[in-house]
Amino acid sequence: MAVAGGPQVVGSGVCAASHSNVSAGFPPHLQAGAMRRRFWGVFNCLCAGAFGALAAASAKLAFGSEVNVAFCILGIIMMATTNSLMWTFFSRGLSFSMSSAIASVTVTFSNILSSAFLGFVLYGECQQVLWWGGVFLILCGLTLIHRELPPTSKALPHKQQ
Repeated sequence: MAVAGGPQVVGSGVCAASHSNVSAGFPPHLQAGAMRRRFWGVFNCLCAGAFGALAAASAKLAFGSEVNVAFCILGIIMMATTNSLMWTFFSRGLSFSMSSAIASVTVTFSNILSSAFLGFVLYGECQQVLWWGGVFLILCGLTLIHRELPPTSKALPHKQQ
């Protein structure tokens, strides 16, 4: 059994109580570039949402009712390409984000806006005011989860047990 301050066996667990001076946050090399990491996380998630909307639009164009075979094949290739780009950017966004919930909501917001834009450009669709109200509420939620929370250095009194 290892004693705090004594030699540690490789692969052994670390007790948090024995290392009370160690911060439970991110390591120093991640704290230094936190704003840069947050920017790249949001950027990759926004790109993932846009590529997801492009994949859906290309699938809709490829499998339309009156489409010739060459256009259908081109649409399938474009759908597969944009779908793989969407997953690539989403994976990168997850690796840069502080939590998977933040990345998922950011991708969803980007996908909704991109879908609305592509629907207007390609099909002339206009969204209703209630739809835009929902988008605004998602944006408000995104603002809340992307804001920087103050660090909690002390445990709350009711959680000290």
